Amino acid sequence: MNDQNQRAVSSVYDYWQARPLGVQYRPDREAEVGSPEFFAQIRPWMNPFKFPWIMERIEREAARLRGRHLLEIGCGMGFDSLEFLKRGVRVTATDLTDAAVELARAHFSCAGVRAEEVRRENVLALSFADATFDAVWANGVLHHTGDTPRAIAEVRRVLKPGGRAIISHFYRRPSWMYVLSRFGRENIEHKEQDPPVTDFFTEAEILDMFRGFVVEEAVPEHYRALPVARRGLKAALYRFGFRPLYNLLPLPLARRLAYKFSVTAVRTEGPAA
Repeated sequence: MNDQNQRAVSSVYDYWQARPLGVQYRPDREAEVGSPEFFAQIRPWMNPFKFPWIMERIEREAARLRGRHLLEIGCGMGFDSLEFLKRGVRVTATDLTDAAVELARAHFSCAGVRAEEVRRENVLALSFADATFDAVWANGVLHHTGDTPRAIAEVRRVLKPGGRAIISHFYRRPSWMYVLSRFGRENIEHKEQDPPVTDFFTEAEILDMFRGFVVEEAVPEHYRALPVARRGLKAALYRFGFRPLYNLLPLPLARRLAYKFSVTAVRTEGPAA
């Protein structure tokens, strides 16, 4: 990696190490982080339960991948990996931060499941050999790396020919979230600042990154504004102002403003074009 990538990775690590995604959703501060009660409390706000289309994708892909080996990039607390494990998929769960790895291990232990491995990895420089995995799953991760094309190239490298890249999702522009992100640059789910790196792409830019793949599905998602857990003035303006008004938009127009774009693609033989 070049110096710019290394600086981006360092800042991303520092941000998520201090703010493991999910801790902010804990309504009972008496629940110990990493306990069964903690995971039960935050579950409704976590992927894949907050976004029903994610669970549909897991159900579909797990049926195809049962008994095969899936790599999750950016596992966080392990909610997505856990659903694959429950459905008979072999999983190696990875994340950039030590905090996430420790919490994912605790979560799997609470649930009584065993992953192939849970370990730290940087998607811009994965330590796995070429053609290791039958599938790669990444949910809301690659656009936070600072070098999304390199991340996708690494995904392709570690996939076997015919392996599946299931990327839910990229941040899309133009979109309603892209517009909101220009005002205050604050993630409405958090009280503090945005992650240090959050890239938005056009659909054409996203698809151009999948050279060396056959794209099976490319779909805009999250075209309705969903509830948020955060409290405060900005959240109230979102909850009682923007959200109800935006959700009155006709469905065809709302789809055009979707802020996520997910891609499922199959690795081809040979080098990327």
